[in-house]
Amino acid sequence: MISFSKTVIGKEEIESVVKVLKSGWLTMGEETLAFEEEFANYVGTKFAVALNSCTAGLFLSLKALGIGIGDEVIVPSFTFASTVNVVVHSGAIPVFADIKKDDFTLDPKSVERLITKKTKAIMPVHYAGRKAFINYELPVVEDSAHLIPKSEASKNLTAYSFYATKNMTTGEGGMITTDDEKLAIWLRKARLHGMSKDAWKRYDNQGKWRYDIEFPGYKLNTTDLNSSLGRVQLRRLPVLQTKRTDLVHYYNKLLGLSNTGNHLYPILVENRDEFIEDMANHGVQCSVHFIPVHTMTAYKNCKVSLPNTEYIGDRVVTLPLHPLLSQKDIEYVSKLVIKFAKGSKFENKA
Repeated sequence: MISFSKTVIGKEEIESVVKVLKSGWLTMGEETLAFEEEFANYVGTKFAVALNSCTAGLFLSLKALGIGIGDEVIVPSFTFASTVNVVVHSGAIPVFADIKKDDFTLDPKSVERLITKKTKAIMPVHYAGRKAFINYELPVVEDSAHLIPKSEASKNLTAYSFYATKNMTTGEGGMITTDDEKLAIWLRKARLHGMSKDAWKRYDNQGKWRYDIEFPGYKLNTTDLNSSLGRVQLRRLPVLQTKRTDLVHYYNKLLGLSNTGNHLYPILVENRDEFIEDMANHGVQCSVHFIPVHTMTAYKNCKVSLPNTEYIGDRVVTLPLHPLLSQKDIEYVSKLVIKFAKGSKFENKA
């Protein structure tokens, strides 16, 4: 079986986790502080705040902007549900915009038509690692679960994912970046109950036990176990990114496509169920990113017209893409795709 995704974990990652286990300090502490600093330096921002997920990062970003009941946030429907769920959990209303045909990211023209006096933020998704348009006049929260750029972070609140299938992983985890020191201070408190000091600051050699709850916060922090893994993965990331990009280029060459981004490799296929079953029968695991959120049971009351989203959402398939794939694997997968295309309609649009 050629897996859709595989995590690259080596000796250094294992040793880093064992070191934390032996230290006796497993929760958020000095490893997390180091991870935050290294990640901020990597993406090119002043502050990074480590969390237990990208979803937590998106949620806290909305709360940091003061978004709540009665507000509207414009989001794509072509995304994972977390992008939309956090809007609802912040008390606001998600407003679905359409995506562009060429890169499957939020369409600025569709966004502009949806802006009202109630619109308080826009949440673009960098789908598949493709940079979405972010230069809006309203506040922007970037869903960068698929993209960890080198030295290209914007000034917007940006949430990253370190889930197991991502380009680098901590197993489960996420990060928010910002250039605003006041926001960073609030985010660090908000992730841990609104406490004035976390456990590491209270129990180090110069620490004092007393703390205050400055506001009702949340339990969204990461741990040093996760962060130790993330530090090693971050050092590996340039090599992992290069390998993924090379594989995307090879897919493009064999399939006659011009895909960009290196987190997912999407294609559009008619008879999708048949295609995925056929690939599985030949030992290839494919996936779908994504089923449009507005078609899900939880959001079916949102009556919207999203022609590009629905067309792409009905046909998109993501092929295997991870650094452990070989060129022979890509050749095998591509031959199966082309073979299926000859017997069914396969669209060269992705």
